[in-house]
Amino acid sequence: MFRRSKFLSFPMVIGAVIIGVISGKAIFGPPLDDYWRKKLQEEAAAKENENNST
Repeated sequence: MFRRSKFLSFPMVIGAVIIGVISGKAIFGPPLDDYWRKKLQEEAAAKENENNST
């Protein structure tokens, strides 16, 4: 249905990648930061409990 008369130009691809990375960080950054912060706290608590029990 859609035909490309030529390949995508390199600067256009780089621009799309940069826009994708920036928007991805803006959308998914804060929830991922919260997830990893909680996960690290849980692992630290588990290690602390393991050290206290032995």
